[in-house]
This record gives sequence, C-alpha cells and structure tokens, in this order.
Amino acid sequence: MSTLRASVLRTWEATLTEHSSSVRTARRHIRDQLTVWGWEGERVDDLVLITSELVTNAVVHACQGQGEVRLYLQEFGGDCRLEVWDSRFDLPLQERRPRRFNEGGRGIELVRDLAFDFGVVVRRGAGKRVWVRVLLDAANQRPPLAS
Repeated sequence: MSTLRASVLRTWEATLTEHSSSVRTARRHIRDQLTVWGWEGERVDDLVLITSELVTNAVVHACQGQGEVRLYLQEFGGDCRLEVWDSRFDLPLQERRPRRFNEGGRGIELVRDLAFDFGVVVRRGAGKRVWVRVLLDAANQRPPLAS
C-alpha cells in the first residue's frame, strides 16, 4: 500500500513599519517562518540573504524612512515564493555595474544568483512587488542554460 502525501499551500505575511530595524526584523521573521515549515540549511540561508537585499532596497530607495514594507511568503511542495512590497511604483530594478570599491550595486545580482526565478510586478497607485522563487531541492535550484 502506498500513501500519497498531499502538498499544502502555506502562506505567511508581515508588515514592517519601523525602518531603522526592518531589515534585521525581516531576516528573523523569514528564518523563523521557514523553520516552522520544516525548511533548513542552505535554502533558508539563501532566502534570508535575499530578504535582506530586497528589504534593504525597499527601505533605502522606496520608503526613505516613511511608509511601510510588506513581506509575503508562500510555500507549496518545496517551492517557496517571497515577495517584498513597497508603495513606490516608479523605481524599476536597474542594471547597475558595481564599481570596484563601492559597497552598493551588487544586491540584485546576488538575488539573481541565489533564486530559481525572480521579477517585479509594478502597478501604478498600488506600489510594486519584487518576488523570488527558491526551491527546497538544491539539485533543481538553477534553471537549465539555453544552448
């Protein structure tokens, strides 16, 4: 007799309003929630680092000390989607080449390297959501390269 394990959609969300500590708070929340869901190891570390980059971008470039940042996390059968929302719709992700000695400009490239997939949804008057997908199984983490 075999048993099928049904995948369950799990969701979680939070709103961050205190921007002086929101990046640290976001990292802690994401790590705690993934642990509750049974995730561990590198994938958790990847999602925490991605969270840090995306929330930092939202706080520095979009909120500028005002407003709020929202986190949305969904997990379904080992596929995790993280979204970071902010109220600005006029700041698309820009391709920037980091300068050799500058600290900034590497975050989105890092997100690209760690995520299975990512993108931005922008809606005039409704802000933007930067989203990423990370797969629990590291062997399936990177999409195949086109030949």
